[in-house]
Amino acid sequence: MEDKIIYDGWLKLYHRQLEGKKYDIIKNYDAVSAIILNEFNEILLVKQFRPSVMTNTLEIPAGCIDIPGEDIKECLVREIKEEANITLTTDALEKIISYKPIMGFSNSTMHIFKANVKKSCLKHTKINNDDVTEVQWMPFNEFEKNVQNTKICDSKSVLAYYYLKSSIEK
Repeated sequence: MEDKIIYDGWLKLYHRQLEGKKYDIIKNYDAVSAIILNEFNEILLVKQFRPSVMTNTLEIPAGCIDIPGEDIKECLVREIKEEANITLTTDALEKIISYKPIMGFSNSTMHIFKANVKKSCLKHTKINNDDVTEVQWMPFNEFEKNVQNTKICDSKSVLAYYYLKSSIEK
């Protein structure tokens, strides 16, 4: 197996030669995300512009594990503070699942956690963050409609929907 770097930026792109076949491999960061619920079973979503699809999206809060040596729970606590200005402790996070969202060409892992907070923890819906512009609580039935009509379509948020749906049906 031979990897030859062809792009070295925030993401790294490699050509991988394996058994006579050539593959393009992206090496990017692992990431964390959170299903944050309040006492009314509303889910916290962040609004941000995604250049890859050229639109604003609503997603569960998330971020890259891009600080060397940072624990995944510590990273998520930091990201939630940055994106929603909500302070959590690592003890408040319950691990749900880890998965590989794009394993056809990347080895990155997404870790999803769950946390419960008071609705009043969200002090401001407008956020001064490089990526996130707004934060909102969304009732589950509205979240479900937005997933079904693909207004919410990123994999971590869709998985969050199915996790919550299965929890409700029990």
